Amino acid sequence: MLLFIASFAIVGLITYRKVKDYFENASEYAKIKEGVALTDEMLMIAHRGLSAVAPENTLAAFRLAAEAGFRFVECDIHRTKDGHWVVMHDPTVDRMTDGSGAIADLTLEEIKQFKINRGSGIEAYPNEEIPTLNEYLKAVTDGGSYPVIEVKAKGSFDFKDMVYLLREYGITDKAVIIDYDAEHLQTIRRLCPELKMQLLCHFIKRSIIDKVEQIGNCGIDGMHNLQLDNKLCREVREKQIPLNMWTVDSEATLQKIKALGATMATTNSLKPIHNQKENG
Repeated sequence: MLLFIASFAIVGLITYRKVKDYFENASEYAKIKEGVALTDEMLMIAHRGLSAVAPENTLAAFRLAAEAGFRFVECDIHRTKDGHWVVMHDPTVDRMTDGSGAIADLTLEEIKQFKINRGSGIEAYPNEEIPTLNEYLKAVTDGGSYPVIEVKAKGSFDFKDMVYLLREYGITDKAVIIDYDAEHLQTIRRLCPELKMQLLCHFIKRSIIDKVEQIGNCGIDGMHNLQLDNKLCREVREKQIPLNMWTVDSEATLQKIKALGATMATTNSLKPIHNQKENG
């Protein structure tokens, strides 16, 4: 009996690790899909760059997304020990690089010593490093696309340096800042009234709608598979609150979120049919 329980526990642990690995590295399992008709009607956001082709959140992935015609290219940012914004999804460098440690405990100089050693097509991109926010903005804007920046860092920040960079690139009316933390968005809003924002959430609740209305010029960025029976999506649509959903990797899912009123989709793998940059 004890042997059976132990075996069951081991199987469960292995399954959990496989599921966790899939969700953390979904782009590695995604396959690029060309010619999805609804991408003409939906603004497409390349999730962590074209992360089904090149390692997520690398300059290679950002450039490829711009070349593929994405209007928007998304990244995640954390703050280093010495106060620099760098592009990485996780709070540590362990999963994606040959280094280890929390970004908040490392200096930019230390972080720049690490190489990305995991991700889609890693063999073709052996020399990628963790980009700075400035390097990301240059790669995206040089390609004619606009940034979607998810603030992952926890804590209180004044965000003046981030807004300053966006002003330097002349894109404060084009860029989008996304965050689960409404207080972060409120802080940024006070610095930059014209900057578009989206409040991230899993399930859209009344409190989410209230918060985005308080922030102003703010949309909602929700987890798509939790909204399929959510009656509040209708209210979001009626209030004309911009609605983005993540992470959408099939045409069937794209159809579903369109029916819910979404006008933007964050994707690992659905390429726009036409160059969406030409329309905006």
